[in-house]
Amino acid sequence: MQGDAIEQCFITLAKRASPEWILEGDIRGCFDNFSHAWLLENMPMDKSILRRWLQAGYIDEGALFATRAGSPQGGVISPVIANMTLDGLEAAVYASVGPTEHARRKSKLNVIRYADDFVVTGISKEILAHKVLPAVRQFMAIRGLELSEEKTRITHIAEGVDFLGQTVRKYSGKLLITPAAKSVKALLGKVREIVKGNLSATQAALIQQLNLVIRGWAMYHRHVVAKANFSSIDSQIWRLLWKWAVRRHPMKGAKWVRKKYFCVEGNRTWVFAAENPVGSSTSRLRLFCAATISIVRHVKIRGPANPFDPAWTSYFTQRRTAKDTNCLPGATAWC
Repeated sequence: MQGDAIEQCFITLAKRASPEWILEGDIRGCFDNFSHAWLLENMPMDKSILRRWLQAGYIDEGALFATRAGSPQGGVISPVIANMTLDGLEAAVYASVGPTEHARRKSKLNVIRYADDFVVTGISKEILAHKVLPAVRQFMAIRGLELSEEKTRITHIAEGVDFLGQTVRKYSGKLLITPAAKSVKALLGKVREIVKGNLSATQAALIQQLNLVIRGWAMYHRHVVAKANFSSIDSQIWRLLWKWAVRRHPMKGAKWVRKKYFCVEGNRTWVFAAENPVGSSTSRLRLFCAATISIVRHVKIRGPANPFDPAWTSYFTQRRTAKDTNCLPGATAWC
């Protein structure tokens, strides 16, 4: 899962002696360009079924389109194909500096991958540029893939890299992982779009749409240093909603608008809330506040763990129980 990949970034890069250079890999049109020939030759499954899956095509507006390469992004089989196609990337990267484990450790090579996104750490920019990058390009080419020249770059950890919507960067030797600026901008853009598209909608309908977006984004980033971002986002959303409320009643004063659309709950004095009819009664529907999400360190799943192996049943049971109570072993506040 995404949390495991980000936690591995922390484990790999947080120490004083950690590698300081990072190769950010971006595969151009990954899901659209998988080589069917390579997949049919290398995927360990029934070839006739795989061939039918790969060449089934897709229907758009009643028209059937053939698939000569790739796999539809979001399709049922696509995540499996992506993972199995890119398996072996680590071995290719490590082999680029020598055949021994000592050579890899000396070069401080580490590969962190999630779906089609990956980063490679190294001890120097030269090793990543002249040894690792050519090996990665060759690995991709065999599978019908290529790296994007514009988005593939080698960066020092002090400058920071964006990975899976989060920025990994060291400040004076301390590693911080925060929501990426692009991710924050995208969220606020989506919120503005929803508010603008619901100028005449009921307050309850607006809250329901916004809550899905805000809660989903906050839950995604709850394992990193995001508390300041959460508070800032809540403030900016409040300003958008205040303008939305005032615009609806140009002849009313600020006190009237506040009383109609906002309420006081505990120590919160500006809660955007509405009475929502539920059957014969009503319930209060509140705007979700990102700052109410606790920041809890993600605990990475153990490498050998297998959910299909009965020997690991108790381990996964413990993880599920701990997750429900938000207290996985080793989890600590991260803000």
